Amino acid sequence: MLEIIFYLLLGVIAGLLAGLFGVGGGIVFVPALLIGFEWLDVPESVLTHLAVGTSLACVVFTAISSIIAHHRKQGVIWESVKEMSGFLLLGAILGAWTADQLSGSVLRLILGSFLLVMAIKMLFEKTSQIETVKQSNPALVVTGLMGLLTGWISSMLGIAGGALTVPFLKVYGAPIKKAIGTASALGLPIAVAGSVTHILVAGDNQDLPRWSLGYVYLPAFFGIVATSAYFAKWGARLAHHLDQVVLQRLFGLLLAFLAIRMIWITLF
Repeated sequence: MLEIIFYLLLGVIAGLLAGLFGVGGGIVFVPALLIGFEWLDVPESVLTHLAVGTSLACVVFTAISSIIAHHRKQGVIWESVKEMSGFLLLGAILGAWTADQLSGSVLRLILGSFLLVMAIKMLFEKTSQIETVKQSNPALVVTGLMGLLTGWISSMLGIAGGALTVPFLKVYGAPIKKAIGTASALGLPIAVAGSVTHILVAGDNQDLPRWSLGYVYLPAFFGIVATSAYFAKWGARLAHHLDQVVLQRLFGLLLAFLAIRMIWITLF
C-alpha cells in the first residue's frame, strides 16, 4: 500500500514540474525511483536501468498532457518539433542501447554531472540574455546534431530532454515560455522510442523483479501515470502566469538540487 501511495504522490509532483519546466518529469522520476527501488531491494545490477526505463515510459503520458496544455496557450513552436523529431527518435534508440552497456553507478554519475552543468548555466545567465535574444532558425545540420545528441543523452538517462532543448531553443531567441512548451513536445518522441527500446534491450534478464516489462516496472508505471498526466496540465498553465526570469531561476534551482543529490549518493 505504501508503495502505491509513493508512486501516486511522485506522479503529482513530477506532473506539476513537467508542465511547469518542460522537463517531462524524468529528472524527478529517475532519482525518486532509485530511492523506491532501493526500498524494494531491487538488485543493484538492474536498479538504475529499471529507473531509467520506467521514467521514460511515464514521460510519454506526462508529455502528452503537457503538450496539450502548452498548445492551448500557443506555447509550442511546431516547426522546431517537426524539424527535430526524426533525429530525436534515432538518438533515443541509440541512447537506450548505450545505457544497457553501462553500469548503474556510471549512469548515475553521468546524469548528476549533466544536470549540474545545466543548472549552473540557467542560474547564472544574465537577465538581459534571458529575454532579449533575437529569434532565428538554426541550420539543418545544427538541428540534426542537436536532435541526435539530445535523444541519445535523454534516453540513456531517462529524461525527456528539456534540460537540453530549452537552452538550445533559447540560444536561437525563443522566449522561455515557448521554449518550455516546445521542449514538452520534443520530449514525446524521445520517451516513446526510448521506452520501447529499453523494453527490448532488457531481454530475459534474470535480475529483473516480478511485474517488469523489460526495464519498465509496471506497478510504478501505472501508479505514476494515474496522477502525473492530470497534474502536468496544471503545471503548464502555471508556467504561463510566471515571470520569465523567475521561471528560469526556479528551473536552475531544481536542476542543481537533483544533480547534487544524485552525485552525493553515488559517490558516498
